[in-house]
Amino acid sequence: MRSKNAPTTTAKGRKVPYLLTTLASAAALALVPSAAGAQTAGMVYGATYGDCYEAFGWYEWTADGSAGGYPKYDTDGSIEVIQLENCNSWIDKGILQYSGKKWQNGGWTTLGWRQPPGFVGGDGSGPGEIDYFVDFKDVRDIRFRVCNVHDGIVDGCSSVS
Repeated sequence: MRSKNAPTTTAKGRKVPYLLTTLASAAALALVPSAAGAQTAGMVYGATYGDCYEAFGWYEWTADGSAGGYPKYDTDGSIEVIQLENCNSWIDKGILQYSGKKWQNGGWTTLGWRQPPGFVGGDGSGPGEIDYFVDFKDVRDIRFRVCNVHDGIVDGCSSVS
């Protein structure tokens, strides 16, 4: 049996403690809030096409009643986007985006892919690191992705779960 203290090596050759690997796996299975219990939390991870940027952090959601026949949730967390490889010749920056549904004005509004409104740090103007707040109220089915941006075009996106 694997020791809980033994590191796991990722596909990119990074050593990740077994506990973090287990938490990330659990988060991937439980990320969709509509399947959550009263409160659920976990680590999240994803990398863009070409491994130019990765997103890693924590995310939690708490049940907050129901509306329009669906459960609604309040979320909390911080997800960091950092540059992995030198893709500066064709990638301007990396960004985090989210989508889902929000209860407002008596109905569920679909939120198309967009950047979270709150930055913890970094300005997203070039290579390096950007930290995002992912705190939302009265939402469901929130999804995250990390994307490359070049010439103002968002592409190379990958799920963050």
